[in-house]
Amino acid sequence: MNERKYEMEIEIAATPEEVWQALSTAEGFKSWFAPIAEVTPGVGGAICASWEPAMGMGKENIEIWEPGKHLRITHDRSEGAPPSVVDYLLEGRGGSTVLRLVHSGFGAAASFDNELESTRLAWPVFLKMMKHSVERGIAGCRNITVFRMLSESRDACVAKLMGPKGLCAEGTLDGLNAGDTFHLRAADGQELRGVVTHNNPAGYFCFELPQAGDRMLAIFCENCGGAAMLTTMWLLYDVTDDEAEQVRRRWSALVDGLFEQAVAAGKE
Repeated sequence: MNERKYEMEIEIAATPEEVWQALSTAEGFKSWFAPIAEVTPGVGGAICASWEPAMGMGKENIEIWEPGKHLRITHDRSEGAPPSVVDYLLEGRGGSTVLRLVHSGFGAAASFDNELESTRLAWPVFLKMMKHSVERGIAGCRNITVFRMLSESRDACVAKLMGPKGLCAEGTLDGLNAGDTFHLRAADGQELRGVVTHNNPAGYFCFELPQAGDRMLAIFCENCGGAAMLTTMWLLYDVTDDEAEQVRRRWSALVDGLFEQAVAAGKE
């Protein structure tokens, strides 16, 4: 059977051992991928993660476990379909670590197209989040995630979120590339100022906000059967529980006010 795959890499100013901690421990995984995570280490173990308590935990099986060098995780699809396979390959290089990600297991059938597209577009943002948390120290990182299932299409969701009633009441991201500075004022009065690290109008964004406590904001708006899944993720550093909860409440209110039909998994 024909198989499709893709690969990408990122350089992280840290040792392979430090990057390995981000990949192989629950604390590390929470700092860049999902706020809820459990890890059973070693071959035959598993990495389980979720973005909301009521979602249930997705399970990834560990097939290769070579500390500081190579981690392979697989996810079982429906019966008869090949598993999804993600390889993380680490190489120390001049005081930094180059992390190469290879995602394979996509069949040639059209039924794989949406998963192939959404993961290929999302991984660059996740890798930038990993780089950000590892370089600043995963122990001090707090991942504040607001996840919503929306009844609108992905394109409509992105247009609304990035429009004048969302994050761009003042300012715009149009035409900005990685490394460019930006300054937005959201409809709720919140000011966002920093550096663009990823700007894909299809629904994938990532920003560094050095003047706001060296934080990072990532946004994923993914297609889900004609509707959309919206995930906003803040990486906060050395904050109190109250400070983290303030961010969660503010962004929950912003999203829920913008999308009247927003429903959070497990939301009361």
